[in-house]
Amino acid sequence: MRGSACFTRALKMCASLVVLALLSAVASAEIHLPYEDVTRPIYVRADDARHWQDGDKEVWILHGDCEIVQGKTIAKAKDAVLWIEYAQPFRLVPHKVTVYLENKANVTWRDAKGPASVEDSTWLGQFFTTSRIQLPVDTTKAPPAVAPAIYHRGQNAQPSDEDYAPKQAIEAPIQQIQFEAGDPMPPAFAAPQPQIRVRLSQRYSTGFHVDVETDPNTGETIGRFDQGMNLMIDGLGELNSVSLLADRAIIWSKQGLEGLGTTDGIVGDGEFEVYLEGNVVFRQGEKVVYAERMYYNVAQKYGTILKAELLTPVPEYQGLVRLKADVLQQVDPSRYQAFGAAITTSRMGVPRYWFQSNQIEYTDQESVVTNRLGEAQIDPITGQPKIDHKRLATSRNNTLYVGGTPVFYWPVLSADINDPVFYLNKISFKNDGVFGFQVLTEFDNYEVFGIEDPWEGTEWLTDLDYLSDRGMGVGTRFNFNNTFFPYFNNPATGFLDAWAIYDTGTDNLGADRRDIPPETDFRGRVWGRHRQMTFWDFQFTGELGVISDRNFLESYYEKDWDTQKDFDTRFELKRLVGNQSFNIQGANRVNDFFMQTEWLPKLDYYMLGQPLAFDRLTYFSHSTIGYARLRPSSPPEDPTELAKWSALPYETDSEGIVGSSRHEIDMPLELFGSKVVPYALGDVTYQAQDINGDDMLRGYAQGGIRGSIMAWSVNRQIQSQLLNINGIAHKVTLYGDMYYADSSQDLSRVAIYNKLNDDSQEAFQRRFGVDTYGLPAGVPVPWQVDPRNYAYRTNQQGQVTSSVSEIADDMTAAQLQLRQTWQTKRGGPGNEKIIDWVKLDVGGTIFPDADRDNFGETVGLLNYQFNWQVGNRLSVFSNGFWDLFDDGLQTVTIGSAINRTQVGNLYLSYTNTVQPFQSQLILASLQYRLSDKWFGGLGTAYDLTGNTNLGQNVFLTRIGESSLVTLNFTVDNSRNNVGIGINIEPRFFASGQYSKINGEPIPPLGAYGLE
Repeated sequence: MRGSACFTRALKMCASLVVLALLSAVASAEIHLPYEDVTRPIYVRADDARHWQDGDKEVWILHGDCEIVQGKTIAKAKDAVLWIEYAQPFRLVPHKVTVYLENKANVTWRDAKGPASVEDSTWLGQFFTTSRIQLPVDTTKAPPAVAPAIYHRGQNAQPSDEDYAPKQAIEAPIQQIQFEAGDPMPPAFAAPQPQIRVRLSQRYSTGFHVDVETDPNTGETIGRFDQGMNLMIDGLGELNSVSLLADRAIIWSKQGLEGLGTTDGIVGDGEFEVYLEGNVVFRQGEKVVYAERMYYNVAQKYGTILKAELLTPVPEYQGLVRLKADVLQQVDPSRYQAFGAAITTSRMGVPRYWFQSNQIEYTDQESVVTNRLGEAQIDPITGQPKIDHKRLATSRNNTLYVGGTPVFYWPVLSADINDPVFYLNKISFKNDGVFGFQVLTEFDNYEVFGIEDPWEGTEWLTDLDYLSDRGMGVGTRFNFNNTFFPYFNNPATGFLDAWAIYDTGTDNLGADRRDIPPETDFRGRVWGRHRQMTFWDFQFTGELGVISDRNFLESYYEKDWDTQKDFDTRFELKRLVGNQSFNIQGANRVNDFFMQTEWLPKLDYYMLGQPLAFDRLTYFSHSTIGYARLRPSSPPEDPTELAKWSALPYETDSEGIVGSSRHEIDMPLELFGSKVVPYALGDVTYQAQDINGDDMLRGYAQGGIRGSIMAWSVNRQIQSQLLNINGIAHKVTLYGDMYYADSSQDLSRVAIYNKLNDDSQEAFQRRFGVDTYGLPAGVPVPWQVDPRNYAYRTNQQGQVTSSVSEIADDMTAAQLQLRQTWQTKRGGPGNEKIIDWVKLDVGGTIFPDADRDNFGETVGLLNYQFNWQVGNRLSVFSNGFWDLFDDGLQTVTIGSAINRTQVGNLYLSYTNTVQPFQSQLILASLQYRLSDKWFGGLGTAYDLTGNTNLGQNVFLTRIGESSLVTLNFTVDNSRNNVGIGINIEPRFFASGQYSKINGEPIPPLGAYGLE
């Protein structure tokens, strides 16, 4: 409900423009004390950490995903400062950790009343523990030369000694002691009364006229002003300073009007009323209000504005919003009403579109933010109690007008102003040869059903879609982020998405699969994920993935089919303790057309980077055991698909106990300026049923040496204005891994219980043998292109944390890689920045036993990556991969990209694949801002090998004063499909794919002034 949201924001501001005063009390800073069991340890995590000793305190500066956890208390932020005061030995006092969080601070805990949380820009608190404090690794090994600014802000936020001095007592009546504990009350704060200053000056050069008299009944001073006046008011809290201009005005004041026309004005508590009429103009910052008449009672906090028109910025929007209303009323300090309201972003006298409501009611419920002890949270910057605002708006008889014609109506809308949306989130129209004419809509259920207080951190949507060639589709999606569920102490994140259709058509999947009957008429998916911290510091992750048939995702949700994680149904409980991890997981296959493994259950234990022998050795391990059921995929029902379908070479129906334990010991050394790491790795794997159905015990051992050496040089004499070069720094790093491995069992015997590829990749592999090699269905592809072969040749078995522990076989190899970077400085004088000008990485692997390990070729897995940042906007890139044996992958790509903000971008690339299939693919795309009013783009893909046009996409967008109108034309040669679409989107909060240039939204109307 974007329109209602903007209107109610404007209503609140207008109705309180003279009076809305905020308590300006300055209370001392206060530390918030989490209530947690001090016997629990404290865990601290962050992406980057630095520390030093400051007297008797240890100071830690943390940056990036900072997290402090003690029991059920979790404190998170982007940046943090810790002051640790360790307890003296043999004293029964806990360690104390003072924490200052900054940048999206979030603290969650659980008290006697249930889960609670605090979110703010900053937070200051303390933790106590008699156990250990687990801290991140400080790789710098040295304190900073100068303490960062966040350290000083954290110091200033902490109470000083003066803050602990006795405060002036606040008198309160004595109450009888109650034996039933009530709700904790926030502490009282003695605050001086807000001081408001009012000044008066002339509006026109002719000056103004004033008549002043005293009401004999009330004793109030009444001032009548005409011929134009400018009333300036300071000290209005959130409004700060405002200016009121009117041709005529009447002011009632209980403290007189003496000094109103002086430079100092009148300073007091705002005990006055004001009435304005005639060309009333209100200004505050960027907000401008034009009105016919206006009245406000400062003491009683109510008022009315007639015939108001407002131009104001709103959150999450670059431009200005225009609002008109017949009547704006402030009923009481927290409730506002508007009648005959209309909102638009158009500056035209008669706008192209507007949103109109007969009546809007707005409430602002304020409450003091408290911690778990019932104490008020204090803003460390202002020293005042933090106030939480719950802003709700309800509008009635809502109509959307386009070109003066009503096009949409809804009786009642309700919204949270902190997250306002219109109940219809989006609507689009398409037409193509696969789905026919399409009308796709998305509704916000909280808006549609008028739910005024939705579940915090959640979003509930409904999709209603019409596809003329397929049927009517209905779906719903529930998103939750940092949301508390009943009976749980920690927030959860995830979603549940369902969509279904009774399909009356056939699937067009391209090439020779253009007319595939669905295996079932009622089609759809149910997809969900859930993650949160639970008991004993275990992280729970749950997944649900139910699909009606094997081709549904590829037909209706092709992007999800190609890029998303598999639709599994599984759960995992994971606990991290330092460098150790303990996992419990289970999985069940519900989609029998995919090859998946059921785990009933599976246990994993990791220990990574454990120092041994006084840090001279480093130990890694991963052990797993579980009961597994490997279930093969069922064959397709359609004869066309069955004719090209093959089971994978390692696809079997196996089950039983599966266990593996892999360990590695490293000995890091520094020799002649290089880093050398001799290592030994061993693995024992047991399968109750291998690929042949027999039990198998495999032993595996690998030993080798990893190493790296770095060299660099700097030449400041290399200068070029043409190439934008200001000195060159050349950095070279040589990496190597030479190893020998021996396995007691051949890889071809091992059942692959842990998946090598995603479901979409496996679906392609099943047709690969027939489509590429012309093999009969059921005949496996050559070993050269078997994914198991590529996995062990790239040394997957040499990783303790490998997700596929089954991959291991005899191997002797030496992996080498040379990484080079040329850096230079770019930027204006005094603002130079180091950038990577050219990067070139080359690598490959040597196989001494070439016949056994690399199909007779001594060298293989050759690869390179090249990137040249020619300018700040232009880059040239290339990459390649080359195996020398027959049917090995051989491909090279070269291309260039250029982009300019709010102007456009151009991408062009050429990819030549020689083996295992031949292709010369050209990809090109262009987006360009043709003028202030037009924006267009195109994309194309063409294969030179077969002179095959793969497809095109062309669009042209008209950037109107109030809307974006896009004509889109697509060609998909593989599906023999041509589509055309028209998309109409208002510029106000535009978010579609055609509202962005080079990834950035087109600025809305008025963002850079009047167009």
